[in-house]
Amino acid sequence: MSSYDPFARYYDADFRDYHDDLSLYQQLGQRADGPLLELMCGTGRLLLPLAEAGYTLTGVDISPAMLAIARSRIGAAGLDDRVTLLEGDVRDLSLPAEQFALAFIAVNSFMHLESVRDQLACLSSVRRSLTRRGLLIIDLFSPAPHELLREDNRLILDRDYMLDGCHVQKFVAIESNLASQISHVTYIYDETNQEGLLTRRTMRFNLRWLYRFELEHLLARAGFTLRNLYGSYDLDAYSAESPRMIAVASPTRS
Repeated sequence: MSSYDPFARYYDADFRDYHDDLSLYQQLGQRADGPLLELMCGTGRLLLPLAEAGYTLTGVDISPAMLAIARSRIGAAGLDDRVTLLEGDVRDLSLPAEQFALAFIAVNSFMHLESVRDQLACLSSVRRSLTRRGLLIIDLFSPAPHELLREDNRLILDRDYMLDGCHVQKFVAIESNLASQISHVTYIYDETNQEGLLTRRTMRFNLRWLYRFELEHLLARAGFTLRNLYGSYDLDAYSAESPRMIAVASPTRS
């Protein structure tokens, strides 16, 4: 069982209605001549609307529980013929060579890979699966040191919602280390059922952020050429004030 499995239903509730980045993949997907690949696809937040738009996709995730939710939602929409779901570790994927025209890793998911070795292993797997004219998109948050310094592990209420008839409060604490470029993240979900019984579940994980030229060097080591770097989902040019760092890369031609 993946360590993310007990939190799959919370993850889905937290993010399933987030669509700020959807237009980015629809726009770049129109240039792709072939199927799409999403790594760390979670519960299918992007897979479902992209399949509804007519794309053929493969989604990969390490969590069986996440994939089960994705499979249920995709099946309910009658889109099983458009989406293939694979359980696997993005650091060690066995995908057909030169099959996908576009691969993407959405909203900070690449940051779960803490070491350069893991990052390169993931990128190398993706590169082998892309066609010669294929594209890779990696969407990361743009690190601002003055904001990272404020992350001192204080606990804040992040969300408050109903889920399956229960009241859920989500608390978040983040502590960031500028030297290691690691954010230590804690999620606490307090779920109160209709009888008033409270259940607390705690999830801890690390995220490693990257800077612009670090990312470009990493892509080059994995056999990619950076084509564009955007600072928003509207494809604005990347700058120091940009909220996002969205890399569009292609396999380097020999």
